[in-house]
Amino acid sequence: MKNGILLLTLICSFSGFSQIQELKNNSDAARDKVFSSKLTDSRPNPSQYVNTFIGTGGHGHTFPGPVLPFGMVQVGPDTRYEGWDGCGGYHYSDSVIYGFSHTHLSGTGIPDYADVLLVPQQGKLNTVPGYKKAGGFGSVFKHSKEKALPGYYHVEMENGITADLTATLRCGLHRYQFSSPKGKRYILIDLGYRDRVLEVSATKTSATSVSGKRVSEAWATNQHLYFNLETSIPFTKTKWIQDEKTGTYLFVMEFPDGVKEISVRVGISGTDGNGAASSLKSELTTFDFDLVRARATVAWDSELGKIRVESKQKEVLTNFYTALYHTYVHPSLWSDVDGKYRNYKNEIAQSTNSMYSVFSLWDTYRGANPLYTITQPEKVSDFVNSFYQQYKNTGLLPVWTLSNNETNCMIGYHSVSVITDAYLKGIPLEDPEGLLEAMIASSTADQWGKKQYEEIGFISANMQAESVSKTLEYAYDDWCISKFAEKLGKTDIAKKYQIRSANWMNLMHPETRFFQPRKDGIFLPFFKPNEVNHHFTEANGWQYSLAAPHNIQALIDMHGGNEGMVNFLDSMFLGSSSMSGREQADITGLIGQYAHGNEPSHHMAYTYNYCGAPEKTQMLIDSILKTFYTNNPDGLSGNEDCGQMSAWYVLSSMGFYPVAPGSPTYAIGRPLMDKVVIRGEKADFEIRTLNNSTENKFVQSISWNGAAYQKLYITHEMIKAGGVLEISMGPKPNKQVANYELDLRNEINPGFVPVPFFTATHTMFETSMELGIDVLFFEKGKVYYSFDGVKYQPFYKQGGKNIQLTETAYVYAKVVREDGSESKVIKSLFTKYVRDKKINLSTEYANQYSGGGAQALVDGQKGTEEYRGTEWQGTFGKDVQGIIELDEAKEISMIQFSYLQDQKSWIFPPKSVNIEISTDGVTYRKLGKVQGVSVKEGETLKIGELDFEMAPTSCKFIRFSVENYGLCPDWHLGVGNPTWLFLDEITIK
Repeated sequence: MKNGILLLTLICSFSGFSQIQELKNNSDAARDKVFSSKLTDSRPNPSQYVNTFIGTGGHGHTFPGPVLPFGMVQVGPDTRYEGWDGCGGYHYSDSVIYGFSHTHLSGTGIPDYADVLLVPQQGKLNTVPGYKKAGGFGSVFKHSKEKALPGYYHVEMENGITADLTATLRCGLHRYQFSSPKGKRYILIDLGYRDRVLEVSATKTSATSVSGKRVSEAWATNQHLYFNLETSIPFTKTKWIQDEKTGTYLFVMEFPDGVKEISVRVGISGTDGNGAASSLKSELTTFDFDLVRARATVAWDSELGKIRVESKQKEVLTNFYTALYHTYVHPSLWSDVDGKYRNYKNEIAQSTNSMYSVFSLWDTYRGANPLYTITQPEKVSDFVNSFYQQYKNTGLLPVWTLSNNETNCMIGYHSVSVITDAYLKGIPLEDPEGLLEAMIASSTADQWGKKQYEEIGFISANMQAESVSKTLEYAYDDWCISKFAEKLGKTDIAKKYQIRSANWMNLMHPETRFFQPRKDGIFLPFFKPNEVNHHFTEANGWQYSLAAPHNIQALIDMHGGNEGMVNFLDSMFLGSSSMSGREQADITGLIGQYAHGNEPSHHMAYTYNYCGAPEKTQMLIDSILKTFYTNNPDGLSGNEDCGQMSAWYVLSSMGFYPVAPGSPTYAIGRPLMDKVVIRGEKADFEIRTLNNSTENKFVQSISWNGAAYQKLYITHEMIKAGGVLEISMGPKPNKQVANYELDLRNEINPGFVPVPFFTATHTMFETSMELGIDVLFFEKGKVYYSFDGVKYQPFYKQGGKNIQLTETAYVYAKVVREDGSESKVIKSLFTKYVRDKKINLSTEYANQYSGGGAQALVDGQKGTEEYRGTEWQGTFGKDVQGIIELDEAKEISMIQFSYLQDQKSWIFPPKSVNIEISTDGVTYRKLGKVQGVSVKEGETLKIGELDFEMAPTSCKFIRFSVENYGLCPDWHLGVGNPTWLFLDEITIK
């Protein structure tokens, strides 16, 4: 307890920055005392193991600069101006530093931030940005002259300037040392870096201070950033340089000749200039770099020290503490020292809690947020309160917030997972009744297919992109709402959402046992489980095949029980890693079709636990930990994603993982550490791994506080209460472990009835159509159908007749059980059309944009403005060529080609169309060429027609070539890359 009191005292003193000289004189001793418990002895402090360069190479998208745990400031070097691998602002493969900005994102897939870039110079002033023009400012550097630790960054650049950086929660401290004995010194404040500037200013307020702001547009469309800057010596001159055409906004500070060292302290705020000034006054009143760095080190050691691990391998310790470090970079503090913050209405608000932003919830709900419930319960309350304030401002909980801008990036309403997981683990939350209201509002809002999901139990592929993933993730989120409502005693709401949480069944194909896209009542044809397409979110069918973790036993049953599921999992992990469809840079870290580099796969290896093969879970976890996490710049298998990629390592290496957050349980896997101690308020939770070695990767037995423990999971209450979990390992599996008790035994509510489906593969017919209706294999209810949605009649599946259609008709269907419970109603329009032509394409179209098949361009159906619907036929980087054969020779005067234009999706109109005609299909006569429309930057989404008009001409065959637009133009984000060509109906008049 004495150590705990000392730690609290230190943190309080650091927050207020009191007793500065005393801390400076005793900082090293203080650090030793903080960690002088029985856990540490003479071992290095945790921060010494951290390699902040892990993830800065490859596609990790991390940055190496200083930040305090969950701090507002992430000061550091900027080497990458644009591009996907520049999302973090720094990439290890780069060799030029343009400057040092104060905000960075850790591991995102979209770039932003890099605000208030400081550029030190000596000698001749250079105001041309090197990231825009060769010869501009920026300095070459070598990694051999670079060093970084938590809270500290150092680089000796080849321009003769040495930079040292450290940080407080809301401030950055720079120390620049100049090697040249002569020449003036300059420090530029670049406010035009990366973002599109909406408002900008920088004003000299004294001989040593500047204040300013930047309101900018990038991923966050209205980001406010205010700064207050002070220098250790007076500047002699200042100059403002502004060129709106080039996006240049520079404030230049000139310093005297021969100055050896200049320190700069910068406070920031998203609220206003007063907030930025208060940041400096409260947190950074000194230029003593070593003092501020020491504080940062202590802050990191205190947070990282909440988990103490032991391993014989130093690399394992490095990987662990670096991973833990990365989980504490975001979310980021958003409120000022006085509690003021800018809310989602762009108003200044006041809070008694710390407010946070940068919530990458689609990623972090899976592992990072559950980790915080163990190590950061107080902050979890603040995170949830931040969610709640957004709901009060906007009527919805967060999806992906950035500087209190809702980006609506990714899918689901996963705030509900974070809230439920916290609440069921006993973390105090403000106004649970109001939070439930917010959950319900977010799950029923008229957006992203939620209304259709509520009405028919799934999202139709022609209505929403990523319809399969959205349906599955909505179902999981609904389970979380059900558990939260149940905890509150709201039984009616709990039942309603428990029923909704089984909607994943509505997309399971009874033959393939994959979740597949449906267009209303029919499953779309041409499904390929390894195809990456717009029906799934950054994934394919394999990678979403287990996306019902809350009903894992029911999912296993759908695969025919344990043996069937083991076979299915083996096929995924042991099969080919080849994929088709679109290129998706996020799908990395492959074991068969398992993709550890992206989040939908993260729980999959643990599924073997639940189907009688825990030894396969243990073997896979061992392999993933050792293969996809290494002590190298490219040591991550994918984007860090604001802590989720690292949270998987932290949890799994300790020996457990939350398969379904919202359940206060964790599945046991393969502990990599010899010993783990999680510090608790009352008692520590300890995991001892006996006989642990590279060869001994299989669990032999488990004990809890000395007694046999025959369960393959632990509870959150065990961690909170403290105790000792011993896991004995061996070189071969112990088959008895497969009989251990399991968690997640959630039942499907009997009130849920899966919807039926029509057995057709298309909805168009010429003369007549025979239509069948089927249900999932276990369903015993009776199927009824209707032509008006009012009068229903039974459909007899066995021995009965299918429905015969001879005219265009809507067909409705539902399932009714003996107890009166019913499924949702499905409805499809089956259209009779006059087929007077057919088409033979010589160009292969993309399977994911098939438009319904080979005859899609002449089937009478026209596409909408949603390119990911089911009508458009798309080809990438090539012309579309084919022959249309009319049923008989006839006189024509116009051929019309419908196309889609969507610049953001790289879909451009045709460049031209060439037409030839023939009466016999052998000899063709050229009719001519029609040019496409010109394209301008910023044009909106639209459907267009390209008409080829001619004098009335008789023919039976029409040969055409639709020319692809070519490469993306210079002004486009995809400059130099091929473009898509989307066609739908070819009309002949």
